[in-house]
Amino acid sequence: MKPAPRQQRAIRKRNALLAAAFNEFSTKGFEATTAKSIAERAGVATGTFYQYFHNKDDALREVTRQRFEELHEHIRVPEARLGTVRDDDISIRDVFRQALGFVYDFHQQESGLHEALEYRRRVDSELDALMNEGETVLMERVRAFVARYVWDEVETTAFCLFSMAEGMVHRHVFQGHQDVHRDDLIERGTQILAAYFENQNNNR
Repeated sequence: MKPAPRQQRAIRKRNALLAAAFNEFSTKGFEATTAKSIAERAGVATGTFYQYFHNKDDALREVTRQRFEELHEHIRVPEARLGTVRDDDISIRDVFRQALGFVYDFHQQESGLHEALEYRRRVDSELDALMNEGETVLMERVRAFVARYVWDEVETTAFCLFSMAEGMVHRHVFQGHQDVHRDDLIERGTQILAAYFENQNNNR
């Protein structure tokens, strides 16, 4: 990875190239995307692309890093005390509803990119390591959330929660289901996932 620029003009050009790369990978896939197509979408010369990135793999890794930063910024363990739906404090359902809604919209926006990432991570060890690191951070936050409610089997419960939420979103976004609306999916998913933790909270 080439060093990130410090001058504002160069930063803007690099960001424009990254936004263009995101759109190219999302709409065309990895193979059809080129340094030239990224540069053209960003409105700069192809040579400008190479001032900031070695190749399109380099750009894909940086897009991936930024996307995980955005995910990590929004998926956090709440600092406020969590109550049940009967409490005045922030509820477990609020947490799930907000998290599922953000993750759903995030994946819907990057559905084409997701396919490119899953394709490339099998052959790009650097990209795979970057994705594993980002996924590990998310899993650690899920584990910290679960630990508030579960005395034992924290790891297993966290794994199940992560897998159920991810699977629900992935199946609807990437495979589609005409009979299920996005809002209905998130609301019912919230009820199902939160019910276990509300029960745990009430039993303490």
